[in-house]
Amino acid sequence: MFKKNIVNLVKDLRNKTNVSQEDLANYIWISRLTYINIENWKRSFKKEEIEKIADFFEMPMSDFLEAKKEDKNRKLKDLILYIAKNFKSKEGLWKTMLNKLLYFCDFNYYEWTWNLISWVIYKKLPYWPVPKDITYVIDEMLKNWEIAIKKEKIHNYYTQKIIVVDDRINAYVFDLTDKINKQKKENYKPYNDLPSSKKIVDDVLTRYENWTAKSLSDLSHEDTPYRATEKYWDIIRPEHVFYRSKSFIVNHHNL
Repeated sequence: MFKKNIVNLVKDLRNKTNVSQEDLANYIWISRLTYINIENWKRSFKKEEIEKIADFFEMPMSDFLEAKKEDKNRKLKDLILYIAKNFKSKEGLWKTMLNKLLYFCDFNYYEWTWNLISWVIYKKLPYWPVPKDITYVIDEMLKNWEIAIKKEKIHNYYTQKIIVVDDRINAYVFDLTDKINKQKKENYKPYNDLPSSKKIVDDVLTRYENWTAKSLSDLSHEDTPYRATEKYWDIIRPEHVFYRSKSFIVNHHNL
């Protein structure tokens, strides 16, 4: 999206460089009258016109665009997309399964690196651990057509299956997470056999592909981080993974 002051910006550039309205209008292939209407806010610039103006003044196109707001949940969204695309359960990825899979992906990775893949906070709910703002994140992904929800009737109730709308999955979340962790040598000493974040996620998806939502929920209740959190809606402290029982440990160095 163009900057809100795009007209004044171009006008100032034109005046500072002594470029006439007619000369700039000719360069972007519009009439002088049309250009005057633009500077009088009676018409808006088109994308191709701004591209030509950027070329005329030898400026990057980004100077004419609004800065993109950082999406603080982008890593979580990318992880959701990867899970939805690669979870091989015959029944697909039910919405009720997602929170548990995210939890084990993040907390298993934390056991190795002291970092979460998604960089989000998890809270203890009565039925399972959930990432903070997960409802908002899912709604935003639906709105942006990254995912869709397909309702299917099984026996006497309906389930909600998460479908990836665009197959072009962004796995950059894994590259970025692994790169950052390798740089944080002051926080931990990387193991020689440190697995990538993608490998840990793939392991979680393979391990639980035949589990039901109920059994996976019960399993998450037995994990130390969930059990150590006293009250519902409290933040789950990921460092409790280092006190896991033997059956939950994924980093063999902790055995």
